[in-house]
Amino acid sequence: MTQVIRHEVPIAIRALKTANIYEINNDRHILVDTGMSPGSLDFLLGKGVDFTHIEMVILTHLHVDHIGGAQAIRDRYGIPIAIGTNDALRIKKIQEDRDGFGKFLSAELSANGTPLDLLSRIVDRHSVLDNMSLYHDIELDRELKGGEKIGRDIEIISNPGHSPGSISIHIPDRNYLFTGDHLLPGITPNISFYDEESDMLGLYIESLKETLKLHAEEIYPGHRDPFTNGNGRILEILNHHLERLNEIVSATGEWSSAFEVASRIKWSRGRTLDSMNLMEMNFAIGEAISHLRHLYSLGLVEKREKSGISTFKSSGQALKAL
Repeated sequence: MTQVIRHEVPIAIRALKTANIYEINNDRHILVDTGMSPGSLDFLLGKGVDFTHIEMVILTHLHVDHIGGAQAIRDRYGIPIAIGTNDALRIKKIQEDRDGFGKFLSAELSANGTPLDLLSRIVDRHSVLDNMSLYHDIELDRELKGGEKIGRDIEIISNPGHSPGSISIHIPDRNYLFTGDHLLPGITPNISFYDEESDMLGLYIESLKETLKLHAEEIYPGHRDPFTNGNGRILEILNHHLERLNEIVSATGEWSSAFEVASRIKWSRGRTLDSMNLMEMNFAIGEAISHLRHLYSLGLVEKREKSGISTFKSSGQALKAL
């Protein structure tokens, strides 16, 4: 019999407020995600979690609000940490070159039209740079490609998009799916960029379509409450991205940078880019970049470089379906 215990830990992200940590207990005892800081360990101890029985920490993806407590748990209890292979590669790259990530981020945001006076402030407040010590210190024991079985009843599902190595945890006998930020209720997961050219939105759309095949009955997301009808939520997210892609087609009637696109379109609750805090601006510009890259991959926008900035122009042709 599978037992799931959910712990909702506070996090310092205004739009989210909390993150979920799960205990899965069947023939194996697994901890899924660890909140945003080493303080998650004391939070979980205060909730009565018995770490002496936990065999593994599985991180659904590399974002700080999911990995923050992992090393503190490993240091105190020796519990191994597992994460998706492509996320492990990026964490190792950060560890090998601590200055490299900031340089990459600055170059990419600049190349997509972010004004210089805003650029340094956004980069300085990026969640990786804000929490560099957590990334530098974490020791990863196992990399998960997808398809692995842990014990009798736990399967690892690869679903890149929200991050390059994002994974979900599937329990087939109950058809439970622990999705991290791959599926969230009520809010659409942020899709951004992780290198100079990968089509992360394209990867995410394909991952959503693969997740449809599971017909998962109970979804345990990384934020907010667990929910049912996972396939219904997937279709809502796909429709959101179809609408956003067509909104960007309309916003690129003239040559425009990703920053200009992010400044023109409407975001959740009717917000505009200039009303956001620096973390939210980073998310919004990243979203604009990922959607423009996907439109470019579909041949629905042209791309050209102008004074070192990537600009895009649409043909005006609407996208009918994903």
